Amino acid sequence: MKIALGIRDFSPSRGGAERYLVDLMKFLTQKGHEVHVFAHRFDEGIEGLNMHKVAILTFPKSLRILSFALKCHRQMEKDNFDAIMGVGNTWRADLLQPHGGVHWKWFWRSLRAYDNPWTWGAKFTGRIFSPKQWAEGIVEDAPYRGGVKRIVAISEMVKQDIVDHYGIPESQIAVIYNGINTEHFHPRNKRYREEIRGHYGLNPEDMLLLFVSHNFRLKGLRYLIQALALVKKKKGNVKLMVVGRDRQDPYRRLARKMGCEKDVLFAGGVHDLERYYPSADILVHPTFYDACSLVVLEALASGLPVITTRYNGAGGIISDGQEGFVLDDPLDVEALAEKILHVSDPIRLKETSVAARELAERYPQKKSYEAMLEVIKSVSIVA
Repeated sequence: MKIALGIRDFSPSRGGAERYLVDLMKFLTQKGHEVHVFAHRFDEGIEGLNMHKVAILTFPKSLRILSFALKCHRQMEKDNFDAIMGVGNTWRADLLQPHGGVHWKWFWRSLRAYDNPWTWGAKFTGRIFSPKQWAEGIVEDAPYRGGVKRIVAISEMVKQDIVDHYGIPESQIAVIYNGINTEHFHPRNKRYREEIRGHYGLNPEDMLLLFVSHNFRLKGLRYLIQALALVKKKKGNVKLMVVGRDRQDPYRRLARKMGCEKDVLFAGGVHDLERYYPSADILVHPTFYDACSLVVLEALASGLPVITTRYNGAGGIISDGQEGFVLDDPLDVEALAEKILHVSDPIRLKETSVAARELAERYPQKKSYEAMLEVIKSVSIVA
């Protein structure tokens, strides 16, 4: 088949969704298919793929979004493809796999991260009058209104959001969770545990919580630090490592205010995340919105219990008390602290670590890619 993918940024360093799509496109080429990627920005030297640069208007942000969607569509129209795949930022698609979930669901849920009513009101007003927000909504809506043949939701949560918001029949939506490289992310990487922990001055007996994100506010770091302060009152040797690129100062100030400044370590962005997961004991991801966090799947594969929220599509595969916990409310700091203390019991931690790895092994990368290939084939036949 001759397959096209439209995506603004095709750089695996950008995040989990981009890493997944780069690997998926490589898989398709290995299966003998001709893959064309239309992107504004992409990493050089991605072998086997036909890369097409899409020039866009870079300012303001709203025109950046709209111009990519329109220009990408025009460039794709110049060729004949068996299947055109979109991920939520193109004007049309035969197959749509929205890795960001549903924009307007994110819009409302993410506002809950602002617990101060004045701040909430200011952020809400800013978004309502933001051309960027409306541009993202318009572009996301377009494929749904423009005859998309098949939709792949990356979690049951996203599927339900699509049904609720767009009224799409459930029969038109396949659920395929993002697969994980269970060999790359593996408990055997504990061999790096002493090295990583030593680099940050951690003691062998320290209980280490791990938080991984490039958006600290949306993923609930504020409330995790508050929960850490509660945990410290009952379990003194608990530390928190924050991995990701975002503003640190507000969270350092919060940790200082909560009396746990020395217990919060900021690692910044790292390129060997597979070594950091097994160096920790629990991944805590109290997010306000995640279509399906790849961080959660990577942590499970590394043998880490996970505490997340029902606003994370990846939480749909976790059984409470077995591989971790799924909280009803990211704002419930006391419940978060309680779950951290529950999982941190040494015997329970060992049991949940084994269960976490077993769960991840049910979602291998190859299985996900093969399921995606079958959906692409069905779209090609329809086309």
